[in-house]
Amino acid sequence: MKLILSLLVVVFLGIFTLIECNESTSHQTKEFKELMVPAEDVTLYVRIAGDPQAENILLAVHGGPGNSSDYMISLEQLQSEELTVVTYDQRGTGRSSEPSEGYSLLKYVEDLEAVIKILDAEKVHILGHSWGGIVTMRYATIYSQKIKTIILMGSGPPSIEPVKLGQKRLVQRIIELQEKGIIPRELPSGGVEIVQAILPAYFSDPNFEMPKELKNISFNQNVSDHTFSELGEWDFTEEVNKIELPVLILWGADDPFGFPMMEATRDVFASTTVNTVVLNNCGHYWHECPQEAFDQIIAFLALPENN
Repeated sequence: MKLILSLLVVVFLGIFTLIECNESTSHQTKEFKELMVPAEDVTLYVRIAGDPQAENILLAVHGGPGNSSDYMISLEQLQSEELTVVTYDQRGTGRSSEPSEGYSLLKYVEDLEAVIKILDAEKVHILGHSWGGIVTMRYATIYSQKIKTIILMGSGPPSIEPVKLGQKRLVQRIIELQEKGIIPRELPSGGVEIVQAILPAYFSDPNFEMPKELKNISFNQNVSDHTFSELGEWDFTEEVNKIELPVLILWGADDPFGFPMMEATRDVFASTTVNTVVLNNCGHYWHECPQEAFDQIIAFLALPENN
């Protein structure tokens, strides 16, 4: 159960490594900066596409727990003179270090705060995907004054019960694809191998030709296990009820976790208006419908009240 869900974010110490790089692919900017940012008990890898001093910064919080931010590289297509895109690897994943003090949700929140502090921005836009949406919402319950808007894509809800129902739907989807021969009946024994094997279940079209960033998606089983162990039966619904920030929810029409999980997330925002957009021919990831997803994000960020 933990593995399936896992595909679903302090003080800046003033010392970090800055590397300026140049790359050229269809999914990322030619110029970006990489930072190694000290947080409380970890050092976090942060990637900045665009001007760190830009007025508008979109900070993306990746899914998991246990994945890294590599699969989010296509979000850099949103980068422009007006918008800088920032991603980072959560504790224990990718190029970030393993923590000495565990994987509680509040630790993830303080890591996100450490990233925002080094950006030296008064406020940022935050995009949380899947598990990253849970981290984003929890951050917003504590640091709402540092956020301009919240964007949630395929987000998990702030309580565990709707997730359990979503898991059952995903399991059924995997079984259906096993019967069709798209997912092997005998799944690999390793954590990352299983994740890659069941990935077609997360898409509207299970035969979708995944880009490299998804085909080689990373996963750390140890991070996932420890995080869910510390999460327990989480529920911070009452805190999310009080959030008054602008919210955009993007949900794939064929997300295997099902509309009830999306509705459970949407309905907890009792103190604000939520703009909910269903993306056609799309599953749990935006990679099937990037143009539609990106158009919705750009339009939302451009609203006068969101700047």
